[in-house]
Amino acid sequence: MKSFLWYSAKVALATINPEIYVKNRFKANLGYTPNFKNPKTHNERMAKRRFDYTEKMTRFSDKIAVRKHVSDIIGEDYLVPLLFKMESLTKAIYDQLPNRFVIKANHGSGFNLIVKDKSEYSFETLKQITDKWLNTKYHLIGMELHYKNIKARLLVEELLLDQQGKVPKDYKFYCFKNKIYLGVFVDRFVDLKAAYFDEKWQNIEYPFSSNMIADSSKIKKPKNFNEMIEVVKKLSQPFDFVRMDLYSVNNNIYFGEYTFTPSGGYFVFKDYAKDLEWGTYWE
Repeated sequence: MKSFLWYSAKVALATINPEIYVKNRFKANLGYTPNFKNPKTHNERMAKRRFDYTEKMTRFSDKIAVRKHVSDIIGEDYLVPLLFKMESLTKAIYDQLPNRFVIKANHGSGFNLIVKDKSEYSFETLKQITDKWLNTKYHLIGMELHYKNIKARLLVEELLLDQQGKVPKDYKFYCFKNKIYLGVFVDRFVDLKAAYFDEKWQNIEYPFSSNMIADSSKIKKPKNFNEMIEVVKKLSQPFDFVRMDLYSVNNNIYFGEYTFTPSGGYFVFKDYAKDLEWGTYWE
């Protein structure tokens, strides 16, 4: 009951005065008050972006609509095969699902489920999970308004697995106007750690305060890394900053998603100077 009341109060404040809500959360997370009129740091720029719900931002944040953009720019071969898209899960669609798949909602972050064995999820269970996603007004949770006008729907994609039958590595590219950084995340389901590289595959200093530093010498450069960089440059062209997720499976590159306010829009850098440095990359 308390958690519901807290959520309701949070949503009420976010709806009545989004700017105050974001400023309060920003200071609680990062320790300083953001300047929206003249943003300098990376986090201030992301905070200001939260209020952008133009048609372009809506379209690129929608996990279904963005597929056309990607296909138009680099071709549909870079898209994870789409099995279904729907308003909600029905028994008829459930019965047609393969044994392995990924199901997602298109209007936020964290609405995804990897299914390796369909028999572990009855229709009723999967329906309950996905209906909860669809009924969540995700844009109000963190006041990320680029999700506001997305019509909530579901999509089912083919489950990509590497040659060992494992979910492939997630390559997260932090794309600025004239700079690209890559975060490679390892042991996602055991002990999550990451190493960071530039577009020449040179290891860079770990920029954040968390102790999640992976041994970069043990992370192999993908054989198709140069192609990844080409893809990232083409797809990030319209933006001053975006994080783009790519997968490499059997030497094939697949687009994952755009994220405009990653980490909920709060990057806890190792120090304020690093926050300022990343802020200059937007220009």
